[in-house]
Amino acid sequence: MSNLQADQMETQNAVADSADEKRDPSVFFAFDHKIFKVAGSYFRLTHDTREPCYYVNLGEMKGAIPTKTLCGEFGIEKDSSDAQLLSTIGSALKFVNEIRPNDSIPRELLDGSASWSISDSHKEIARGRITVQLVSWMSGDEEIVLNIEELESISNDPATKENVQQAFREIAEKLGIKREDVVAKIDDIIRELAYIEALRDYYAGIKKISTNLQRLASLYRRDRSTSEELNRMQILIDPVIKKFDRTFAEIDGQTCEVMVILKNFQPTVDTVRRTRDDLHQRFMVWRDMVNNWDGVIIEEGPEVERLLKLTYQFLARNFMQSQTWRLGGM
Repeated sequence: MSNLQADQMETQNAVADSADEKRDPSVFFAFDHKIFKVAGSYFRLTHDTREPCYYVNLGEMKGAIPTKTLCGEFGIEKDSSDAQLLSTIGSALKFVNEIRPNDSIPRELLDGSASWSISDSHKEIARGRITVQLVSWMSGDEEIVLNIEELESISNDPATKENVQQAFREIAEKLGIKREDVVAKIDDIIRELAYIEALRDYYAGIKKISTNLQRLASLYRRDRSTSEELNRMQILIDPVIKKFDRTFAEIDGQTCEVMVILKNFQPTVDTVRRTRDDLHQRFMVWRDMVNNWDGVIIEEGPEVERLLKLTYQFLARNFMQSQTWRLGGM
């Protein structure tokens, strides 16, 4: 999905007017120590232990220094601004893949909003969904509609706008607040849910990998070695897919009634944001794999077999289930 590609899952960082510009450390990773002035240096999680490290060029080699040891190794005072910024690196790397000195701090840590962008289409899907909920609330049979074509059909119905305005008036009366306040809260929840719709769209790419593995299992059923590998991959990916499905079902269930949303507005926003951040973090590890499978023709051949090996390595590295082994018939 274009709006959650690699470059759009990163924090949108402002460019400094000059190398000597001093940035606000409450908004930027504005370090003072000279170790953070080394050209090309950055923070990133290690591939194996997922520990936050500072990567710095050492001649022709690149060294990885755990962030927890930086203060001790380079004499950074524990109560300094640099030390405080270092303490947030681990949390920040949950939202971006890489952080360079002077990058902006992810907005998730500053005000709870998202630091990655979405398209207008996802905002329209969220608006269409809430519109349907408002209209169906009027009839006493509130429902969630996620099918894009159905949403467009209902939203474009001339009677819909009138029904939505009537719903605003009735809800305002029931809650004892101004109609304008109802409209503002609805707009706010639409903005939050748009990120869930963007993630749902991106998830389709992950789910397609699972579907492709099922199709390839049928194609390779006579190839014992490849068939066994595909079986192991399906065992690894099935729990992941089920967990994603469950997460989306839960957030849909928690936002399926407009009156409940409005009566518990801030808790609902907080729940949507927690779900958004959780899904976004879980999706980050899939970025390269989704790109690798994009546009692949599902057929027997060396290219597909190479991709299968990469996929098996990826799944085993990230989603290997712990096994309880029985010894001696026990």
